[in-house]
Amino acid sequence: MHTLSSPTGLLRLRQILLAIFALWAVLALSGLLWALLPTRETPVDASLSVINPVQQAQRSESGEAVDIQRMTSWHLFGEAGTLSAATEVVSEQLATQESSREGIEKGARETSLDLTLRGVVASTEDGLGHAIIEHQKRQEVYAVEDKLPGSGQVSLAKVMPRQVVLDNSGTYELLTLFEDTALDAQIPAQEASPAYSPAPQQRQLQQRNDSDTTELARGFRDRLYQDPQSLAEVVSVSAVRADGALVGYQVAPGKQQQQFEQLGFKRGDLVTGINGIALNDPANTMRLYQTLRTASEAVFDLEREGQALSISVNLDSGAAQ
Repeated sequence: MHTLSSPTGLLRLRQILLAIFALWAVLALSGLLWALLPTRETPVDASLSVINPVQQAQRSESGEAVDIQRMTSWHLFGEAGTLSAATEVVSEQLATQESSREGIEKGARETSLDLTLRGVVASTEDGLGHAIIEHQKRQEVYAVEDKLPGSGQVSLAKVMPRQVVLDNSGTYELLTLFEDTALDAQIPAQEASPAYSPAPQQRQLQQRNDSDTTELARGFRDRLYQDPQSLAEVVSVSAVRADGALVGYQVAPGKQQQQFEQLGFKRGDLVTGINGIALNDPANTMRLYQTLRTASEAVFDLEREGQALSISVNLDSGAAQ
């Protein structure tokens, strides 16, 4: 005890304890390093028994072969070349509807209803499509089997290129498109809209009277009265308004841009009048439709980049030659 109580003894005891702690730290650090370092796998003693060993299913050499022909005869995804029951039902319904419309216009008389056929949008299916019908100065688009305005049970039964068939309470009646006598009655001379007067500025005139352009223009006129939708391949038309009022129609080329340019037009041209008929009044559309049917020339008044311009296209093949 006297030795430990002396300063020399305490110093020696401290040194011994530090040495012991240092040795312990070295041993602990070395153990940690050996635990982190990868070691070689110890081979398993063959004499040891394995509990629940993994077993692989052995392929039997005498197993039954898969019959491919038998599997294909099951037709898991349906039999090739045949229609499903649902498809057959739909096909039968379509065939029934088409047969029910076939020939219904034969023997039908002209309707006396207060309806006016303004336009027809044909369909690839025979007898189907849409019709623009006017009743009491209001136009609407109707599809086959739609109910039409007015008294009684009247519906649209069939759409054809020049007329439609109405089902008036079980009786078929005809409504003809753009009948000449009806148009003459609708547009009396004293009530006709005033002719279009060009702008006071000087208007440049371009004449397109070569034979190729004439034949092209005549072909477009025929398509206008036979298949108006086909003209969308040549030109797209959009109405232009200023201060809420219609000014004219802006044109742009369709798929057939070369034919569009051959007629003398450019993208963005604003057409304001045709053959002296202003396009700022929708009521003039009917007059223009009738005028172009027999016209020998089409004169388009337009504005191009702020300049007034007229394009004259000859429609008389004899004059062109």
